[in-house]
Formats: sequence, C-alpha cells, structure tokens
Amino acid sequence: MATTSIETLISAVLSGRSNLLRLTLLWATILSIAGCATSPFSKSIRATTEKQPSFSEISARPDAYKGRTVMLGGVIVQTSNLPNVTEIEVLQKSLDSSDRPEDVDVSAGRFLIRCQGFLDSAVYAKGREVTVAGEVKGKETKPLDQINYAYPVIGCNEIHLWATRPTYTYYPSPYYYDPWWRGWPGYYPYWYPYW
Repeated sequence: MATTSIETLISAVLSGRSNLLRLTLLWATILSIAGCATSPFSKSIRATTEKQPSFSEISARPDAYKGRTVMLGGVIVQTSNLPNVTEIEVLQKSLDSSDRPEDVDVSAGRFLIRCQGFLDSAVYAKGREVTVAGEVKGKETKPLDQINYAYPVIGCNEIHLWATRPTYTYYPSPYYYDPWWRGWPGYYPYWYPYW
C-alpha cells in the first residue's frame, strides 16, 4: 500500500530522520506563537476586559459600572502628582488589536486615571499614548475651560505607556524633472537608436 506524502513527512519527523525538518517546524511554531502575543497586558486582564462596555456607555453612567475592570486608552492631556496618588487626564481613543490607542482624530471624551504612588509627569507627558486596565471608581466633575466636565475615574491595575510613533517627513526631490529632457514628441536626435 502506498503512503501519501503527508504520511511520509509525518513519519520522517516522528522517527527523527529529518533533523532539519524538525528544526524548521519548531521555528515556525515559535514564530507563529510569538506573533500572536502583541499585547503588553496580562492574559487575566485581557480575559476580564474582553466583553467590557464601550467608553460612551461608561462615561454616560460611570456609577453603574463601578467596580468593573475595563481597559481604556488614549492620549495624555495632563499629569498631576497629588499626595500618594498620580492623576492622569486622558483624551480617549479606541484601541487596536494590540491594545494601543489608534492614531485617529476621533474621541468619545476624556477620563481620569488614578494610580497609587508617584508617576513622573515628565515621563507621562502631554501627547504620549497610554493604555490602562483598572476598575471604574465612579465619576468626578472638574472644570474644563468654561464648563464643568464629568470625568469617569479609572483605577490603575496595569498601565502601559507606549513608545512615541515615528514621524515621517516627505522631502521633495532636489532634482528638477523635465518631462521633455529627451526632446519633444517626434524629435529624434542624431544618437537616437543608441541611447
């Protein structure tokens, strides 16, 4: 009875006759597993926050979700160091698949992060991207320009400050491009067939 090529491949790997094939399969498995682990947050936090309410629901009724663990992210607006607590005001942005705030100009509002201890305001500076996982603590009303704004307050179980995104600058070519550098249509110079 003839065996198929897949059965031959499997028997070669299992019998140890093909060390190179075994090593290749091991590397492929390691790389595929490493490619899936892109979030900086623990598995338990990700599992807890998988079915969380949207930020709009949390900001509309923060007291209804009090004590629930959520994961939110955005861009830091301001960091204040209070006695025993660091308070970070964040402009909310939706999160991508790696739990990083998306680089978009859409936001559903602002929220406050309250972390026990000291976080340096020079590191957690304005404009940096941050993602936090923590319990909803309720809401706090503070002045924002000419209005009083109700901020949802989020505790700080796990926090991740993202590296700054690289900026790409387009520089036009310093060389002038002349579309007629070989002459106008129908013009053929004396060296025409040899260029």
